[in-house]
Amino acid sequence: MAAKDTRIRRNLASSLVYQVVLISLSFLLPRLYLENFGSEVNGVLSTIKQIFTYMCLLEAGVGLATTQALYKRIGENDYKSASEVLAATNSYYIKTGVVYLAIVLVIAFCYAYVVPSSIDSNVLFFIVILNAIPALFSYFVQAKYRILMEVDGRKYVINNSETLVQLVSNAAKILVLLLTDSLVLIQLVYCVVALCQLIFLYIYAKRRYKWIDLNAKPDFGAISQKNSVLVHQLSGMVFNNTDIILISLLCDFKAVSVYSIYCIFFSQMQNFIMSIVSGFNFALGQMFHTDRPKFDKVFNVYETVYVTATFVIYTLMAVFMLPLIQIYTTGVNDANYTNIYLVFLFVIMNLLSNGKLPVNSVIEYSGSFEKTRMHAIWEMVINITVSIVAIIYLGICGAILGTIAALIYRSLVMIDFSNKKVLQRNPMCTYRVWIVNGVVFALVMAIFFVDTFSNMSFVRLLLNGVIHSIWIMGLYLLANFIFNKSVFYTILELYRGKKQG
Repeated sequence: MAAKDTRIRRNLASSLVYQVVLISLSFLLPRLYLENFGSEVNGVLSTIKQIFTYMCLLEAGVGLATTQALYKRIGENDYKSASEVLAATNSYYIKTGVVYLAIVLVIAFCYAYVVPSSIDSNVLFFIVILNAIPALFSYFVQAKYRILMEVDGRKYVINNSETLVQLVSNAAKILVLLLTDSLVLIQLVYCVVALCQLIFLYIYAKRRYKWIDLNAKPDFGAISQKNSVLVHQLSGMVFNNTDIILISLLCDFKAVSVYSIYCIFFSQMQNFIMSIVSGFNFALGQMFHTDRPKFDKVFNVYETVYVTATFVIYTLMAVFMLPLIQIYTTGVNDANYTNIYLVFLFVIMNLLSNGKLPVNSVIEYSGSFEKTRMHAIWEMVINITVSIVAIIYLGICGAILGTIAALIYRSLVMIDFSNKKVLQRNPMCTYRVWIVNGVVFALVMAIFFVDTFSNMSFVRLLLNGVIHSIWIMGLYLLANFIFNKSVFYTILELYRGKKQG
């Protein structure tokens, strides 16, 4: 247990460092793109990025199915069975890599020579190819080991290597951008650095897990739910990436640039939250299968703390995000980046998306992918249908409204299924946490709307942020102490038990 606690601490610490570095660096390049190339080029590059995110769907199903299959096996040190699962995963990844390569070549040709843009066709072709090379290496060589490392609680190794990748690649990109205007060279720099990271992780895993036998008889049955998992992952991809592609088709690339700038702020926060959760997610996944009574107790605490923290984060973003975007886009006049409704809709969308993560994790731990497949399908249908209609009439904001409509449906059915079918408890346990925090959120929004601190200098904004963050966090803490008091007693009980143990 001590070793597991150590890995959790390392995972959390490395996640924190990685996200601080990532957040700090992620704002530099888009700003330089806007200054050097304008909003349209920034929009084109953002669209290409989203297309490749969609390409990850090729491995999404087997990746999560393998994770779920390995939780119990690694938790019980059943290395023979784990090798059989990894052998099946490896077989699937090799086949997927071949398909991925073929699709990349088609996309590179079509996007470079068919879809009109202001970027040179040959440049676009090579940008697409260079984007694809690290993923190809991952499919054929490294991806299965990465999954094993995460299940085994060694996410900190991945985080540390990615921190180094971000520091080196972003510094090199900025240097290239300042010295030349070569988009191909900028992408090449990242490609080389990313490949070095993947090679390092491969070598680390081969030395750490010498028991792996990829020649073992593949246990395809262990990952038989990969197609059902793929439906869930497809739904997630639709939620995360459809908006930009629909905006590029129904609006223009300048609108994509506006949307992508907002995404920078919100996606970095989402990545921060996800990286922290992934630091101890492996422990919860193993506990679900090895010590269910303790899992039920710990999960109740986790859900309350996580949902409350999510509300705190996005409440502060709702209040202070607009002036930050105004400061960030100062001097960029070829598109309007100030939109109060877009800020508020982004906050609601991310609250719903991140807030449902605990109940979503329960589905993953239990492997209930096939039983909830229709939920994911209906979420996709609602998202795409509402988004297309809303974008036509409302532009960028319509894309967010479509996603919010789908998230409301998915959140409700996931809360109901996870509580009733898996946790065997009343869904009000989850709804109570949401209602308490939702009321506090509404109260703060009644005091401060998203444009309260609009056009404020950075220093004044920082001072106001510090002052108001204190009482807003205190208000959330007080509300949850009053209405979810049992969680605080459980935390104290778990702490005393751990100390005595």
